[in-house]
This record gives sequence, structure tokens and C-alpha cells, in this order.
Amino acid sequence: MIGLTCRTGEPCRIDPTLIQRVEADPDTVVVLVDGTHFCVLETVEQVVLRIRDARAVDIVACYALDRGQSADPRALQDMLSEIAENRACPVAHHSY
Repeated sequence: MIGLTCRTGEPCRIDPTLIQRVEADPDTVVVLVDGTHFCVLETVEQVVLRIRDARAVDIVACYALDRGQSADPRALQDMLSEIAENRACPVAHHSY
């Protein structure tokens, strides 16, 4: 799940696998595969980074579990941040 903020200021969580597209005209709108629309405060770029990070954490978790390591979300986020720093990629910071 990725954390976003609705235009009303309410926090919301969305499963990134259900996102069909993200639009910005002029507000950022997240459109789900079932047609549901969410108008959010984040920019398209911020939403895309959160989707990317959520998918990367899933991949890192599979990698860790395959090697018999812990799949603790905080440890995975630290591992992802370290990889991103080595590649000079921006990482969205999450609060768990």
C-alpha cells in the first residue's frame, strides 16, 4: 500500500497494483482499474515515486526471504534507501 493525502487532508492508502493511471489536469487524480478516482495533494511525480518504492520493497522482500533473511518493512526500507543512494535515485520516505 502507498500512503497518499486526499484533497480533503484525509490520509488514504491505495494498493499500487490497482492503479491504472495518474493524471494532473490541474489536480493530481489517481484512477484505479475499477474506475474509482482519488484527487490527491501529491504531484504525479511523488505518486510515481511511491509506486516505484512500493514495488521495489516487494522485490527486496522476496530477495531477502529467498535467502532466509527477515522481511521487516523498516529493514527493507533501509536496504532500499542504501541501494538508491548508491545509484543516486530519489527515495520517498515512508512512516510505518
